[in-house]
Amino acid sequence: MSEHGSTSRRFGRRALSAVAVLSIAATGAAWSGCGDDDNSDEVQQAVDQANSTAEQISEEAQQQANEAQQEAQEAVDQANQDADQATEDADQAAQDAQDQADSYGK
Repeated sequence: MSEHGSTSRRFGRRALSAVAVLSIAATGAAWSGCGDDDNSDEVQQAVDQANSTAEQISEEAQQQANEAQQEAQEAVDQANQDADQATEDADQAAQDAQDQADSYGK
């Protein structure tokens, strides 16, 4: 289970890194246009775009983490089913062997 948690954390770290980079870029754009009214619209657009991109990256990372967790759970469920079937097969083989041994003893 910890392996699956690390995948979620990895996507989370990537999303946070992307948000940080975009925030720094937006701040730099804001500072470079500081004091110039003509650039204020461009700066605001850059900030809005950075925020939008950061949200999109975060949503995509969360979706990928959710999908990875679902796939992992499906693999665990399949492994459990396979193990149950193997146990049933082994029990049946043991019973068949016991029945055969009993029939030879008679």
